[in-house]
Amino acid sequence: MLSKKEVLEIISYCEFHKINHSDRLQELGISHWNFYKSRRHHLKAEKACPQEITGSFIQLKSSGEYVPSSVTAMERSINPGRKLHTQSEAMTIECQTSRGVWLESVER
Repeated sequence: MLSKKEVLEIISYCEFHKINHSDRLQELGISHWNFYKSRRHHLKAEKACPQEITGSFIQLKSSGEYVPSSVTAMERSINPGRKLHTQSEAMTIECQTSRGVWLESVER
């Protein structure tokens, strides 16, 4: 499994050089499965303890720049419109038609 710093470095490198993750992973000899499993692991860990990731930055060795110390923050900075999977609550919508028929919809 890749460390959080390694995952952040790959994401940052790809964003800076405008290449996709597949190309960079092939250059480094890292399997796609290993990278995405590590990334998902770090995202879940950050979601479990969100107070530990706020306001921290780390310096990457390849570029020397500082980036957010969380995979979640890095993903949001690169893809601001993308929503990470979140657990949602059930919602029930009820309405009545003009003829008096009740409709009910349950969203999960």
